[in-house]
Order: sequence, then C-alpha cells, then structure tokens
Amino acid sequence: MSSRVASLPGALAVSAGLGAALAAVALLGRGGNNVGRMAGVEIALVLVAGLVLAAALLSERRGRPLYGSLSLLCFATLTAVTALSMTWSIAPDDSLVETARSFAYMAIFAAAVAGARLAPSAAPVVLRGILLAAVAVVAYALASRIWPGSFHDVLSARLGEPYDYWSALASTAALAVPLALWLGTRQTGSAPARGLAMPALGLLILTILLTQSRGALVAAALAVVLWLVVAPPRLRTLVVLAVPALAAAPVAAWALSKDAFTVSLQTLSQREAVAGGFGVRVLLMTALLTAAGLAWERVGSRHTVSLPARRRLGVALLVAACILPLVVLTSVAVSSRGLSGTVSDRVHQLTDDKAVPPQGAARLGSLSSSRAGYWRQSAKIVKERPTLGMGAGTFGLARLRYRKDEGVSRHAHGFIPQTAADMGLLGLAVALALLAAWLAAAARATGLTPRRGGAPRPDWSDERMALFALALCVLAFGFQSAVDWTWFVPGPSAMALVAAGFVAGRGPLPALGAPAPGRTGARGGGRPRATQILGAAGVLVTAALCAWAVWQPEASRRANERAFQELAAGDLKVAAREADHAREINPYSPEPLFAKAAVLTAAHRDRAAYHTLERAVIEHPRDPEIWLRLGRFELEKLDLPERAIETAGAALRLDPHSPRGKELTKRAKRATAAGARAG
Repeated sequence: MSSRVASLPGALAVSAGLGAALAAVALLGRGGNNVGRMAGVEIALVLVAGLVLAAALLSERRGRPLYGSLSLLCFATLTAVTALSMTWSIAPDDSLVETARSFAYMAIFAAAVAGARLAPSAAPVVLRGILLAAVAVVAYALASRIWPGSFHDVLSARLGEPYDYWSALASTAALAVPLALWLGTRQTGSAPARGLAMPALGLLILTILLTQSRGALVAAALAVVLWLVVAPPRLRTLVVLAVPALAAAPVAAWALSKDAFTVSLQTLSQREAVAGGFGVRVLLMTALLTAAGLAWERVGSRHTVSLPARRRLGVALLVAACILPLVVLTSVAVSSRGLSGTVSDRVHQLTDDKAVPPQGAARLGSLSSSRAGYWRQSAKIVKERPTLGMGAGTFGLARLRYRKDEGVSRHAHGFIPQTAADMGLLGLAVALALLAAWLAAAARATGLTPRRGGAPRPDWSDERMALFALALCVLAFGFQSAVDWTWFVPGPSAMALVAAGFVAGRGPLPALGAPAPGRTGARGGGRPRATQILGAAGVLVTAALCAWAVWQPEASRRANERAFQELAAGDLKVAAREADHAREINPYSPEPLFAKAAVLTAAHRDRAAYHTLERAVIEHPRDPEIWLRLGRFELEKLDLPERAIETAGAALRLDPHSPRGKELTKRAKRATAAGARAG
C-alpha cells in the first residue's frame, strides 16, 4: 500500500487534510505565548500523534530497519532534559510550559517518522500539505493588510499575522520556498498544478520582504542556492523563481514606501488609506503570475532545451556565480569606506546592540539588531551555571540581572544561545546530537551519502526531489531559528517538524536501475501480533497521560481565575478552596500563592498572607516581581517601610533596571522619612 500512496486518487485529499491541520496549528497557536490557547493545540497534537504511532505499530513489518529511530531517541532525550530542568529551574512554572511544548513537538516529529514508515513514498503528499499550509498562512497575513478592519488591531508596521510576530511569518514563507520550487520544476503532475508554483512563490517572496526579516531572506536564499547546486532542473528553477521575484519586487517597494508598512502605531484609518491600493497590487500580481505560470508550462511542454544547451547554461551560471562576488568586492573596495572600512562598519552594526536598524526597504541591507545584546546575556548566564543552565524557558527571567536597560525579551533570539542559557552545555550537547543524527538521516534519505564501491545513486525522480525539498525546508527553518526565536512559535515549527520527521523516517531510496524493495518479512493482511496490539495500546495510554499533563498548567490557571472571581463576589471560603486546588494542580507556579494571599488579606489575616508571600519568595528566589509583591505588602499593609526597602533592594539586585523596584524604593524611603519626622 505504502509504495502507491503518492499516486492514489485520494493523495490530494490527504495533502489538503495535512495542510488544513498545519494551518489550524498556526492560526490557533498564534505566537505560542498564550498558555490556554497553546494547551488546546498541544493536546490535539499529542492525541493525533498517538493515533498515528498506534497505527504504525499495528501495521509494522518484521525485519524492517528502524529508520529515524536515532533522531527520535535524541529528540526524546532533549525532551527529557527539558522536563528534568524543572527540578533545578529558577522558574519551574515556565519550565513546565516549555516541557509541554517539547512533548507536543516530539509528538509531531514521532508521528511524521511513523508516517514515513506507513507510507514511505508519500513525500510529494507531505510536501504539498506543508506548502498548502504555508501559502494559507501567508495569504491570511496579506489579507490582514488588505482588510485591516476585519482583523484585530496590530501595532507593528511589519507584516506578522497570524503570529503577531514578523519573523515567525517570514520563517513560514522561507521554509516553503524550496517546496514551491519542487512544485514548479517536477517532471510529472498536471501542468496547471505546476503553473501555480509561480503565484505561490510570488506571495512567499512578497511576504518575506514585507516582514523585513533579514534572517528569513538569507534562509530562503540558502535553500535556493542548495537547490540549484544539487538538484538538476536548474533552467526551470531559474524561470520559476525569477518571474515571481521580479513581480513581487515592485509591490514590496510600493508597500515599503508607505508609513502603514514601515511606521508602527498607525491608526486604522491610516492603514485603510493604503489597503485598497495594496490589495489591487497583490491581486494583479497573483493574476499575472498565474497566467505566466500556465503559459510557461504550455511553452515548456512543447519545447525542450537540448542537453548541450543546458550544459552551456550551467557553465554560464557557474561563471556568473564566481564573477558576482568579485564584482561586489570590487565595488566595495572602490567605495568611500574601502573594503576594510566597509567590513569594519558591518561588524560594528552586527555587534552593537544599541544600534537601531532602519525601517522599510533599507532594513533589508542593514545588520543592526538587538541580538548581540541577548547573546551576550546568554553567555553570562551560561558562565553563571554552565552545565545545567537555569531551566527551560527561563532566559527572560535570568537575563534581568545582566540587562543594561529596561528592554523586555523572553527569548535569546537564537535557538543555540537560548538552549545554552536554559539547559546549559548538557542541553546544547543533546540538541547538537539531534542535529547530527537528523543530518545523517536526511543525507541517507536524499541519496547524498557516499556510496560504497562506486554504487550508483538514486535517480532524481519526483520523490527524491520532494525529499530533498523537504530537507531544505527544514534547513531553512533551522537557519532562521538559529538567529531568532521562531522555534517557540507552533505554526512554522510544526511544519518543519513534519518535514524533518518524514525525511528522517523515510530510509534510503533504491539506487538507479535497482528494483524497488520488496515486502520481505511482511505479514500481509494477517492480524497484528499480540505485542503490536499491546504496544499500540501503550502508545494510546501514554498519549492520553501526556495530554492530561499538558492540560495541568491551564487547569491550574483556570482554578486560580475562579479564586479571584469568588473573591470579588465575596465568597472567601470558595475562593480559598479554589486557590488551594490551583496549588495542588500546579505546585510549580507562584500564582496560586498570590491568590491565597489575596484571600487571607480580604479575611483580615495579614500575618498569614505575609507568610504565604514569603513562601512564594522562598520557592522562587530569582523572580524580582515576587520580591516586589512582598515589598508592596510590607509597605502598604504592614506599614513596615524599612523592611520594604530591604525587599526592594533584593529585587533590584536581581533586576537593577526594574522601574517598579526603583519606584517601590522611593516610596518606602519617603514613608520612612515621614515616619521619622512624625516621631
């Protein structure tokens, strides 16, 4: 069955279903910061993955190599380290949230590996599904600027819907570029389907430009270069890519010349003033690219370029690729700054975390950003606790001691510095082992590993090209995640993980001229073995338990909200019970202690409330906000300004640039001075 999946009449339906599921993850999960919203998405992912894994176990054949098992083992180890980090985390509630995210991501990867075992030849089906999801998300983002009144208000000028974060949207578009190249350059399939690659690429390129994401632009360019270097259809690739790029460029240039796309905090009327013109241009670009794609397919099907002509074109491209860097270096050398001055200026832009990058099109050519500051803070955190880190998801808290201004950031804007700060060298080593295992599996699946004895490589069939495009999709996402925090956004992460898991679990393609592998050791249509049934049942039970565990932080949050609701209604007994229930569900979070302290304060039990806040400080000593809560209680409820000064000082040692800490200190000092005058 699996060898015929890609050609089944229902293959398009499977692709559409996968695309709809991934688009739903992106639209529902959004930026990944809402715990309640993410809990529902993660539970659905875990349960669906459990069903796929159970189906794979029930249909498993004896004697087949376990392709992808090493990558999956490394992923499971990384997830285990994430979960274990709660035991040493400075913010175990944040580590619990990241553990739930890691379980969901591992479930996606495992399900994709299992899917490759169920249907090894379904790479085109998987590719189309991811591409459909990415284009749907991109279309949603562009629609948010064509009909701005129909979407929730966005303060940023850069395109970022549905994630509320431009780099995540840019990552979604960048990882889909090699997939669209496969669609437009494959040898089989219908001509209308191949023709749709041009409008798809036009929308993807336009989105990357309007997000002004330099990392995504470089990631997409690297994917294109690797495709041109390795995959054979270079002439078709150039045409399929160049036409959309030329069509998207003027639309992007027009948009980036408007304040609505370059200046933040624009009003709805200001956005609507340019929405119509932008919509007309996007619609016209899409229509022209659709017509151009269909026309190119009609011309290409009638005229075939000869092999000598293709070789001459390849040589010309190689010469151009060699000459272009020389031209760039020569132009830089004769510029006013010279070569060394230009390089020095670029290095200064890259390392100066105070430099503000320009807005609009000029941003795409600038290297200025705040990442250098975050990465320096990550290095200091690693130096403080090198082996184990501060705990998963704690960078935003751990960096407060080292920040130099009041800027807020929850992430280190890079997977490697984030992982090193959160889980130390141990977590970083496991992550790098996962990368190495996946790269080896991807090289094996795409036929790029060295062949023993000069054995022929697999033919560049549509399936092999689809596998290679999926691998480039993962690499594009990986590069973007290395310089940003897109790993924590479920939409692009889920798309990349599906591609990564399928490639890892696919196994090697047959060599050129070799017969397709048979079904040696298959059980045919017989019943599953008892061990398979038990294994599938175990997977389903484990998935259910994981889903229950993922729900617990949200269940605690809801109980905590009910406690405050009952407190507002005046029912202190029920409010205390709900606060205790929230604490039982999630003992890692300080929020139930805050609710309990509020209930005790309302009951005029200030001493008991004070001890409850002290317990929160003892359990979370690195969180300055908890110290400030305690300090405000000392000042406002207990009238102990001297003690409040000491508590605020502890908060300021954890976060020297805290405006609330400075304000509390001033208030407490004024109260102390007033008391001294009154005495």
